[in-house]
Amino acid sequence: MIKQHDFLAFSLANPVNAQAHMQTYNGFEAALLDTGVLKIEPKQEASVSLVLSAGIHGNETAPMELVNQILKDILDQALVCSVRLLIIFGNLPAANVGQRFTEINMNRLFSGAWKKEQGFEAERAGYIEQSIADFFESGPADALRLHYDLHTAIRGSKYPKFAVYPFLHDEAYSAEQLGFLEASGIQAILLSHQSTTTLSYFSSNQHQAQSFTVELGQVAGFGENDLTKLTAIDRTLRHLISAADLPKQEAKQIKIFQVIDMLKKDSEDYQLNIDDSFENFTGFEAGFTLSQSSVSNYVVQESGDALVFPNIKLPVGQRAGLMVREVALKELNQV
Repeated sequence: MIKQHDFLAFSLANPVNAQAHMQTYNGFEAALLDTGVLKIEPKQEASVSLVLSAGIHGNETAPMELVNQILKDILDQALVCSVRLLIIFGNLPAANVGQRFTEINMNRLFSGAWKKEQGFEAERAGYIEQSIADFFESGPADALRLHYDLHTAIRGSKYPKFAVYPFLHDEAYSAEQLGFLEASGIQAILLSHQSTTTLSYFSSNQHQAQSFTVELGQVAGFGENDLTKLTAIDRTLRHLISAADLPKQEAKQIKIFQVIDMLKKDSEDYQLNIDDSFENFTGFEAGFTLSQSSVSNYVVQESGDALVFPNIKLPVGQRAGLMVREVALKELNQV
């Protein structure tokens, strides 16, 4: 079905409208559902339904290479697959030209937001939503639902590997998942403060999955990634897939940040007072004027308050960054 079981190469060579196909292996069936979307169903009943997505932004290549190698080992039968598994490579046309997207940022199009737009990214977001819905709903009702949406960041970071925990609407955070993420080499968690149109929030809110946006270092092109820096998450994902169980580890060192403010580009002359080398999670002194425009300015409230995801190369009205503040791990409501 896929030459040398290299699903990433196959997907990049067939970026749209790949022909659906199913193949039986010893112990599981692999179904190519569409371009960049492959499902594995073990022949025995599985207690875990796992989604691994990558390339929702086309230029974020390291996660695609990581997932591709794990999948290759499954198809080569060098890695036992004991979970139901859905692999998604999101934006292949953008990946082929080394761009974040071709028309619209796909990770702002989920939870139905794609219905308001037109073009490839909108159609693809709708298809990805439906694929995830079908996958979770067709599995055992009591299966643990997991979704790790793997990314790399545009900028460098004080914590190169961090995860965004979608807004839980007052539900408790999972101590087991925090432990899994720490074991995976994740250094910091950003607690989302509101509903969003990201893919991880879609799986969390609409399908009750333990779901995360996981940032694994900085953007680089295909062949330029040092996957040895991802050894920890490679190991934990392989354990999860083969054992259908999460590594047992209590989170002790991981940093926790909560969002305290959202910066919005409110004018064409909107500016952030940072330089091009700025890194995510960099803190400021209280009183520092971080942003300014003809409409407003933003002054840092407390020393240590930090900025993540700064970006002003976007339309007026969109998010220009998030202000975050560290909180103690022990203060989280965990189950």
